[in-house]
Amino acid sequence: MKGPGLLVVVLVIVGGVSGLGFLVGLGNAAILAALTALFCLIAAVGGPLWADLRLLAWFAPSLILAVGVPRLLGEVAQWAAIGLLVVIVVIAGMLPALGARFVTVGLGLGMASLFGYGFQLTGTASAGQILGAPALAMGVVLLLRVLMGAKDPAKPTREALADALAAGTPETQERAARLWLADRPRRWTARVLGGILRYRAATGLLEIRRKRLDSQEIGETLDAAREEAARLADAVRAAEAPEDVEPVRRREPAGLPGATERLVAGLWDALETVRTASTDRDESRVDVPKGLRRELRRVELRGAFSWRSPQFRHAIRCGLGVALALVVASFRPGDPLTVSFLLGTFAIMQPEWRDSLTKAWQRIGGSLGGAVVLALALWLLPQGFLLPIGLVALLGGFAVMQTRPTVFNGCMVLMSVGMNATTKHLDPRYVLVEYLLLMVLAGAIALLFGFAAIPGVPKPGPAERFGTAVDATRTLLGAVGRKLRGEDVDPRTLGRVFRAAAVAQHGLLAAEPGTKEPAPEQQDALESAAEALRGLSVTASSLLLRPGTAETATVVDEAARALGTDEAAEIPVPADADEEQRLVLDTIAADVVAVGEAAQTLKGA
Repeated sequence: MKGPGLLVVVLVIVGGVSGLGFLVGLGNAAILAALTALFCLIAAVGGPLWADLRLLAWFAPSLILAVGVPRLLGEVAQWAAIGLLVVIVVIAGMLPALGARFVTVGLGLGMASLFGYGFQLTGTASAGQILGAPALAMGVVLLLRVLMGAKDPAKPTREALADALAAGTPETQERAARLWLADRPRRWTARVLGGILRYRAATGLLEIRRKRLDSQEIGETLDAAREEAARLADAVRAAEAPEDVEPVRRREPAGLPGATERLVAGLWDALETVRTASTDRDESRVDVPKGLRRELRRVELRGAFSWRSPQFRHAIRCGLGVALALVVASFRPGDPLTVSFLLGTFAIMQPEWRDSLTKAWQRIGGSLGGAVVLALALWLLPQGFLLPIGLVALLGGFAVMQTRPTVFNGCMVLMSVGMNATTKHLDPRYVLVEYLLLMVLAGAIALLFGFAAIPGVPKPGPAERFGTAVDATRTLLGAVGRKLRGEDVDPRTLGRVFRAAAVAQHGLLAAEPGTKEPAPEQQDALESAAEALRGLSVTASSLLLRPGTAETATVVDEAARALGTDEAAEIPVPADADEEQRLVLDTIAADVVAVGEAAQTLKGA
């Protein structure tokens, strides 16, 4: 949601929640409820309706406690409140380890807790009002999320599938698979996903063979397939089954080697599967293995709590940085700019220190730009205009928050300084200087801990991290293959190889500060490999939830053998595999191809 649409939602939330807050007796805490609702909204939107509602079922009570309890505890034991906030921030920093969907959830939880602690009420509020404020905010956001998704609850899933078909990258493919699993899986979307995975595997293998054979015909075939995929993506994205989707226009050049010819035929068959599924639209439910969603979370978390996990190191750095900011803020009780200082420190800190640099520039550069505009307003206009200017800046800033973060930060200067100077009868020039100094301090704290290296953690380069992750995943696949063949594999051994693979995969993307920055093509390859290797861990885990067969074990063994090599290996799928098994095996094939492509890029860089 961007631009005017986001602006309308912000107006509805701020106005509606504050009005309801006064009606239900929240008193001064009604404004706290209204602004907390904005942070709730960050976490509430991002997936299909039913998946978001399941997420909000546990996020809502967590957020209520995170916003209310530290503030109440701070009134009797400030240092205990600071300790609790640091724990909350560390937990928020770990949530993205569960997947891309949880990035905004962690952001919303961390920012809401710091906002609830630092926000200055114009008066007093009881414990019931303090806890009732985030509860009301969460209730309104929950109702709004239902209203936003009730008309077309599966729209995000269809759009993710269409994006994966049109773009064909491991990132879009992984997101489509996750949203499909998180939603109420339907048979037609399962067939679309399976077709996309087979299409992705075939195009990857054909691209490798095109380079080796220097074949113009294969290149023209791939271009034609991409055009057909883009056309079919519109059919997948449509809310209703389209009636006039033309059959796939095949281009099958003659004279290709036998294996390449089979790949070309499989490429067009995969696209035809997508076309048929998107037009027939069988809405029956797919039999997802019981416990698969829980197992997915377990696989993600296995490697998260380790010194080698970049997400864990980021969470610790973030907790330490926020702890220092909270200590600094404790020496300025009652300062209305405390909340801006705390949120600025938290927002600048990112898992990658290069991203932290970008965030710091956006925050400080935007603040300087906003300060120039505010200085002109103070020079040209009476001070009474500051409040309306601040309100307009607040609304305008949210409209460009995602597209122009520097402008958003500039608008926050106008809002924070204008509103605090007017409502608290302060000198706006003094408030402006203080705001700029606090933003510089927030950037300094965030970058200090963003650059801090964890002692004892090695600093391997991209190729070494890739090799470690591939070897660990290959070992995992080998253990799963033995288990599927009926061999006696100790469950503790399985647990260790899954954890080792997860730790290596977590360490693939983020390097320690002080290491050489990867080239752009290397970074893209590492990101693709990380998505694919995590996908292999999840699909291997899902195979253990079903009765194993020798044919399935053979597929897993072939995947382990070909993983990370330059070989354009085809992963066979048993002819008698049912629809669910085929989907899992197609996922393995596509992920192996993605890792092979990444290996070629890293080898040539």
